[in-house]
Amino acid sequence: MQRPAVFITLLLIFGICVGSRTKIPIYLTLGTGFLLWVSCFLFVYSYKFSIFFLPCLSVFFVVISIAYYDSRTDFLPTNHIERVLTTHKSLQRITGVIINQPVLLDENTVNKQLLQGKSGQISRKSHYKISFIIRAEEIETASGWKNISGIVKVNIYPSKEEIFKTNNTLPVVNKFVYGQRVTLFGYAFLPKPPGNPYEFDYKSYLQRQMPSVRGLMTVVNTDNIQVRGSYGNNWFYSFIYALNNSLNNTIYTYTFRNSAPLISSMLLGDRANLPNETIDNFMKTGIIHFIAISGFNVGIVVFTVLLPLRFLGINQTLSTLIILLIVTLYTILTGLNPPVLRAGMMAVVFFCSFLVRRQWDITSGIFAAMFFILIRNPSDLFNIGFQLSVLATMGIVYGSLKIEGALFKTALFIETLQVKAERGRLFFLKKYLRKSFCISLAAWLATLPLTAHYFHLFTPFIPITNIIVFPLFWIIIVCGIVLLTLGTICPPLASASAWLASNTDMLLESLVSNLASLPYSYFYVSGPSQTEILLYYLFIVLLLSRNFLSIDLAKIALFGLLSANIFIFSDLFKFTNHSLKITCLDVGHGSAIVIQFPNGKNLLYDVGSWQNYDIGKNIVAPFLWGQHIKKIDLVILSHEHQDHFSGLPSIIERFRVKSVYSQPHLFSSEEGQRILAFLSKKNIRTATLSHGEALKGFEPAVIKILHPLPFVSDVTTINDNSCVIKIEYLGYSIVLCSDIEERGIESILSKSSGIRTDIIQMPHHGSFINNIERLINTAQPTYAFINSCDGITSPKTLDILRRHNIIVLQTHQEGAITFNLDNNGITCTTFDK
Repeated sequence: MQRPAVFITLLLIFGICVGSRTKIPIYLTLGTGFLLWVSCFLFVYSYKFSIFFLPCLSVFFVVISIAYYDSRTDFLPTNHIERVLTTHKSLQRITGVIINQPVLLDENTVNKQLLQGKSGQISRKSHYKISFIIRAEEIETASGWKNISGIVKVNIYPSKEEIFKTNNTLPVVNKFVYGQRVTLFGYAFLPKPPGNPYEFDYKSYLQRQMPSVRGLMTVVNTDNIQVRGSYGNNWFYSFIYALNNSLNNTIYTYTFRNSAPLISSMLLGDRANLPNETIDNFMKTGIIHFIAISGFNVGIVVFTVLLPLRFLGINQTLSTLIILLIVTLYTILTGLNPPVLRAGMMAVVFFCSFLVRRQWDITSGIFAAMFFILIRNPSDLFNIGFQLSVLATMGIVYGSLKIEGALFKTALFIETLQVKAERGRLFFLKKYLRKSFCISLAAWLATLPLTAHYFHLFTPFIPITNIIVFPLFWIIIVCGIVLLTLGTICPPLASASAWLASNTDMLLESLVSNLASLPYSYFYVSGPSQTEILLYYLFIVLLLSRNFLSIDLAKIALFGLLSANIFIFSDLFKFTNHSLKITCLDVGHGSAIVIQFPNGKNLLYDVGSWQNYDIGKNIVAPFLWGQHIKKIDLVILSHEHQDHFSGLPSIIERFRVKSVYSQPHLFSSEEGQRILAFLSKKNIRTATLSHGEALKGFEPAVIKILHPLPFVSDVTTINDNSCVIKIEYLGYSIVLCSDIEERGIESILSKSSGIRTDIIQMPHHGSFINNIERLINTAQPTYAFINSCDGITSPKTLDILRRHNIIVLQTHQEGAITFNLDNNGITCTTFDK
């Protein structure tokens, strides 16, 4: 068999995929694997049935791959942390050993940052966080200490006073080293699964790490940490973490204060101090791989080393050995950062295959590297970085030369006819630009659908951007490596390289910021489905293999056009079911309700939360993209509290928003004036809503405004001024009450003729209000839903609803709640957590 590494790796990938989507008992897969192994043994010695050996061996390898994946992900001992904790936060005292320590800056560097923070030279973060990972050993219970197992990620949040007024935390933090045993007191819990469709699955993300993180713990004060004796730690990992800390300190000591975070991110993968604005700019320009340390960095190192080796005329075998040594050292320098480790493994396998076989077999090298990476951690198959790295590598290897031959056919032909003396001074510059463009274009095309699927971004100028940015990035990497190497040996030379790296970094950040601000430099997109992604790559494979498969180019083009038309025009039939769909998303203590009307229009009622993350970016936008919603016809903000509008800027940045309406009290408030100014800059139409109005353009559905009254003096509190709306369709209705309280409810009840409804949003997140039962008696709903979080909803309110036999749904328990109103009645579904 030619290239067995390809066949074996594909079988491993297939087995991992099957294992991730099925729940087959491991004893069954192992038993089946044993029977298949015996069958293979019999087929080898049976000439009559030898034809079945290879199929049987293939099935055996798939079954073993399933069992291997399950044993690495699903097998948990009885005392595992997942069987002890729940998703609800509870105060626990846990003892464990640190197996992944935080970055520990020395006292001089910390004092430098503290002085800059006090003087306002650097921005203070609202939550300073120190993170590390422990292997849990014991947990304190009522009956004493109990042995446990499992991996827990610990987040420590020192107060601002601890960070900026004193440095008392430094002696404690500097003891968080690999192998140190600690006892922690804080809130321990299991990571929650996503509560909304298309939301990022943080729980699965943690579980796919190596080691697999299954629990979380939050410690709010360093006084709640006791440092015990050290565990019998691994000297190799102790050396790596100590080296990584030393290198980080070298960067922060020698480079400019504003450049250190980005340089540290590029060289060592430490993004803790990197501003969010910088990350967003790199993301929008499509070059996030420059700061997300990965295989790209390893490629830069290999390229940098290979150039002088070629120039000095060193033979290929010795050059390969030198490259292997450098790649290994760089992987260690980064603290065995997982993306670099994956890329380093790929480079080592790739170059070792040359040493063994004395010839380049690129395909076998790539698949062999994938095999070893997946054996190390099968869950890496579902890692976005792994997928993008593999696809980008394949795109460059198999596509760049074909693209160059297709786009620059004449130039290549002329070059073959020219002798060296006929080539002009700009020959090598033209060749660099041509090669860089083709390589960048090939990598972009290879990763395009996955980038759009995961990040919902389309960056049309990325091939050109890469050419512009690459030299600056290369200078920073080279100078950074010199700085890290000579930081303690030769400080003057280290200072010179740090100065060059810092100035280049400032130029790079300024350039990227300007590129991100250019019109049409990026677009937010809903992203392709998995079927569309498969068809895209099938089209690429057919295009690259058309000579081997003897397929006419016209037939491949016809296949591509037909596939594109099917998916483009399928959206035309999206609203043929004539239903009204209302989805209340789980955003914690806040509100975000998406309403999709039968005529294809979309309304967003509130978009905010008290959570410390942007729910517009992380929850509402992914849901809208998942529903293939590209524009929002109307946003209604009920009132001016943050938990009802904090996500609005992110929604406006990512979608076409035509109008934003609210009640007059919001727009007349101080917060409302800031919202109006923001909307005015974005050229978004605004208007006020009050009792008695009806919104046009959503027919056949009817939207009525029930509250507030048009005069400010009628109701005084912010919550009681909330905009209450009623939507009617096919004889059914829903009332959205937002945060009205006693006076607001009283105002609505005074006009009780319009309050009768089938579905009601409970006012003020389900808290108890004196006249809430009167509202329920008057409205007589069948369903009541509550958008809240743990500990907010009042038991009294729940008792009232149950006494009236009302179906109660809560987002923090059921996840996102969806109501469908059509000719068949009301259908309710929940996104179960």
